[in-house]
Amino acid sequence: MKNHKDISASQTVKAYVYGDTVELTMTNISHQQSILILPNHRYVVLSTGEIKTMNVSVGGRSDNIASVKRTMRNLRRLITANFSGGDDQLWVTLTYSKNINAHNSDDTKIVYRDFKIMMQRLRKEIGPLEYIAILEPQASGRWHMHVLLKTKDGSTLYIPNHRMQKIWGRGFTKVKRLSNKDNIASYVMAYVSNLRISDGTMKKNVKGARLYLYPKNVRIYRCSRGIQKPIVKTTTKKQLAKEYDLEPEYKRASYCRTFLTKNGTKITTETEFFERKEK
Repeated sequence: MKNHKDISASQTVKAYVYGDTVELTMTNISHQQSILILPNHRYVVLSTGEIKTMNVSVGGRSDNIASVKRTMRNLRRLITANFSGGDDQLWVTLTYSKNINAHNSDDTKIVYRDFKIMMQRLRKEIGPLEYIAILEPQASGRWHMHVLLKTKDGSTLYIPNHRMQKIWGRGFTKVKRLSNKDNIASYVMAYVSNLRISDGTMKKNVKGARLYLYPKNVRIYRCSRGIQKPIVKTTTKKQLAKEYDLEPEYKRASYCRTFLTKNGTKITTETEFFERKEK
């Protein structure tokens, strides 16, 4: 019997190709353009011709959690495409010794300025490096930053933590070797998505709770120019199967999500993950 989560061969899907993964996604919502962007933060609803004004307020980001989740999905793909572990890669956590509040409108400018200065010092000492830098807000309002580093030529990358802390110069650091045995993307995403909360008697990790701490419109991550972006294609699953040999034995996982919009529309999204076997 056909698995209800299987996407049919004739179905048009959006594919993301990154690292050793081919990700296919389809939804029952039409991909036809529904709005047209206009100058001065306005847009036209094509179905009605109505002109509306975009919400560009900079308030709390809890009302924009869907945007944060999309950003995190893109980040996961980017990490998988570029970091698989090895002697040429490190994961560095940067913390502040003083409070850099995460809820002021200009606070990320300070964090990214400090990061830029640190990278200039690091490259001067180590040489050319590629990076993905990710902000992590704390419940206290402080910022942490996670930086995935690798050499451009695949040579060994080694930075003692005491040296890294001196180069950072803003607080504390933690340097960790990235192992090819770890699921690096999942490991990092857990840090920037989940939150450890105390209920008075014990502490527990709440999945996704940290996403609500990201202020609206903040740039959650940045990367260097040499970081490879995932390949994005919109075509049929059949065509992708020819190109990437999407045989059933290469499928890693699949899932189906269904939810209702505010106006009662039922949206179903199916996603499949395959091991990349490019022909």
